[in-house]
Amino acid sequence: MRKWLHLVLGLSFVVALVGEMMFWAGAASLPQGGPLIRQSLGREAPLAFTYLIGGEVLGKAAPMLLDIGQHWAAEALEPGLERIKEDPNVSAALILDNTWNSTHRLAKLGLYGTPILLLLAIFAWLRRPRQVRMMGGRR
Repeated sequence: MRKWLHLVLGLSFVVALVGEMMFWAGAASLPQGGPLIRQSLGREAPLAFTYLIGGEVLGKAAPMLLDIGQHWAAEALEPGLERIKEDPNVSAALILDNTWNSTHRLAKLGLYGTPILLLLAIFAWLRRPRQVRMMGGRR
């Protein structure tokens, strides 16, 4: 397993990154409250805003991913959209401090879990087993 650990962690990081970009870009494109979420994330949550910008670029390249992210975000944020509309200045705090359902919990876990996966993948790549050659090769 150690032989493939850096590849598994690297692939896990890429999947988590794409998922987070889809979610946050989908949240910003929601018809009810999306612009308020985008504005608040830009002020209060730079990591989530970075995922949002990357997700918008990804959404232009593959609009299907943006639609999936929008459905995912609508399901996750539906219980709190009314509170976000009432007080748009704290919408990022509402999203990141509260947990409304399991879908929302997964998105919040990925927010900080993705950079941790990147660090683990880099560490595993630095510690990967290398081929040892006992006899000299051709020169």
